[in-house]
Amino acid sequence: RVDSVRMEAVKRVLGLEAERREPLGIRVVCISDTHDHHRKLVIPDGDILIHAGDFTLFGRDNLEDFNSWLGSLPHAHKIVVNGNHENNAPWHESTAKRLTNATFLLQQHITLQVGDNSEKTVTVFGTDFSWPMQSPNPMFEEIPQNTTIIVTHGPPNRVQDRGLGCKQLRRTMDRVKPRLLVCGHIHEARGQQHVASCDTLVVNAAICENGYRVANEPIVVEI
Repeated sequence: RVDSVRMEAVKRVLGLEAERREPLGIRVVCISDTHDHHRKLVIPDGDILIHAGDFTLFGRDNLEDFNSWLGSLPHAHKIVVNGNHENNAPWHESTAKRLTNATFLLQQHITLQVGDNSEKTVTVFGTDFSWPMQSPNPMFEEIPQNTTIIVTHGPPNRVQDRGLGCKQLRRTMDRVKPRLLVCGHIHEARGQQHVASCDTLVVNAAICENGYRVANEPIVVEI
């Protein structure tokens, strides 16, 4: 036990492991890459519902039905961001106005009051879609350091990414140190992983696999 405590201290000094934070007791339901199959899902209860993009299939305009489905869910807070399937759709500039039953974040952040008496505060930043970059990404540089949850469609490098994630997003995690990062995009990399260097839980919440068929359930985490 003494040796393990010393090892944890050494890792923190070397920047290999951040000190673990006390949990906030907030239940987050994570989904991504539903590709127009949202009505096939059973969504668990939670304080916050997050959809990390690709809610359509090749940009087909199904926003009215997606918005209606979001409105049927009981979660107090619902967050949605763009995926690559929405990014170039002809209607993409009107997404925020049309998704009236959720908060659509496009390079924006929002502060949420969570809990029966709204006693818990979390800040969520949602990015626009971008392909993986090795050079600095201005979109990620806009994320403030007090962010509790980052929502971005693509995963960070070497974390639930099958080797296809973004190096700049991984560096952003170390700078911001969010409690949670929710992503998707790489369907076969679905799952969750704790990154010790920044004390961040990364959740790839992809629902579809194998030719855009529903293969997975929502991932529920507590932060």
